[in-house]
Amino acid sequence: MRNFGIAGIVALLVSLTPAAALPAPTTSPLAGLHGLVGTWKCTFHGGGMNMAYDAVYAVDLGGHTLRETTNFTGGGDEEVIAYDATHHGWTAAVLDAGGTATVMHAPGSDPKHIAYRSVYPDASLAVVFDQVSPTKYTQHGTYRAGGKTIVSVDTCTR
Repeated sequence: MRNFGIAGIVALLVSLTPAAALPAPTTSPLAGLHGLVGTWKCTFHGGGMNMAYDAVYAVDLGGHTLRETTNFTGGGDEEVIAYDATHHGWTAAVLDAGGTATVMHAPGSDPKHIAYRSVYPDASLAVVFDQVSPTKYTQHGTYRAGGKTIVSVDTCTR
């Protein structure tokens, strides 16, 4: 019996060793954007245009992406945001009702300040997301349209 007791203790210690050697789980920077979940009232100002819209955020794919759906008079779009831990950066893919797609990347891991640059279909779009408070965020954009550079700002509140 004594050997069985020692063997059991050794087996227990051996079984615990791999678990102790595993790194502690880390939280993705994307979790820092989970506070956006819900509905936001937004305004867009740019290129002589002013427009109100709603932005609705939801956590998707088991918490690995954040999905934003926007609705405005005459249209809307859908955006999926993810954090790539391997490359230490953000990816956002936007599809609009007209069938246009835009893919953007941003370096860094700060969920309160994300400076995107488009990579598809070209590199003409720059958007900086800043979470000002738990109830307000802004997006400052620069893009080309009709041969002109347009500067815009979106302000969203709850």
